[in-house]
Amino acid sequence: MGRFYRAGVLVLLLVISAGAYIQFRPAISPAPNTQGEQEKHPPKKPVRAYRSPVLPSPPDRPLSILLMGIDQRKRDKGRSDALMVLAINPRQKGITLLNIPRDSKANLQLGHGRTRWDKINHAYALGEGIPSTVRTVESFLDLPIQHYVKVNMAGFRSLVDLFGGVEVTVGHSFSYKGHHFKKGPMTLNGSQALAYVRDRTGGSDYNRHRRQQQVMKSLWEKGTRFSTLFKMGELAGIMTHHVETSLTPSDVWRLFVALREVPEDRVEVLRLAGTDEWGSRYYLRIPKRERIRAAHALRRRMELEPSQ
Repeated sequence: MGRFYRAGVLVLLLVISAGAYIQFRPAISPAPNTQGEQEKHPPKKPVRAYRSPVLPSPPDRPLSILLMGIDQRKRDKGRSDALMVLAINPRQKGITLLNIPRDSKANLQLGHGRTRWDKINHAYALGEGIPSTVRTVESFLDLPIQHYVKVNMAGFRSLVDLFGGVEVTVGHSFSYKGHHFKKGPMTLNGSQALAYVRDRTGGSDYNRHRRQQQVMKSLWEKGTRFSTLFKMGELAGIMTHHVETSLTPSDVWRLFVALREVPEDRVEVLRLAGTDEWGSRYYLRIPKRERIRAAHALRRRMELEPSQ
């Protein structure tokens, strides 16, 4: 289970790739400034030298990251289609993951003192985007969120296609948005993979999370291969157009080092259990004791005192 959920940090691969591109990109030597020398000798082509791939030390303090998958369409601000909290403790060499169901009922923190009870994934669209989503998750779990990574769905499709598709095992045959999935092993392209992880017609958010994990696992395995270094230009392009993060390139590299050192048995996976609430719309109601249980586990990983 540890290895399976460890792929949940795959969303960070796009950010890590951008940092890797910065680290390994060609460095061009400056042209000479002496005019006389330029007249006597034709200018030489720039000398390209690659930076040494020396990895920095990992972060020295625990940190929390909110991963957001945003469904953004034309003329639409978008809404968060996937929310995951990641707590990392480099000293413990441990990670705790929490996947928050998108239908969870929460008191949305929309900004300027505005609040509203609604599905937690609506905080992005109804409020101020990333700030409202971060504040809502902090309120929902009573947990400080220190960094965020936002990826839109077009970036997800591009990433899958860049790595030549993903391998999954379909649990049961179904169709969604014109894509057909047959029970058994399949290789999916970007559009198929997006449909595969988004379908909820045949089950709950928990079934959807399992499919997401399959796709992320396959992407993680491909993205951590040595051959990924030859795709850094394309990955940096995806990062530029489809990813937004509070992490700096230096943060990313230090985080990458920390994640590489985490053994499988040091990955803790949390799941929120709730009850269905039917009315004018559907909600998943997560009891306070359940949110406190998850928050305590995340706080332990971050070496914080339990919330009251």
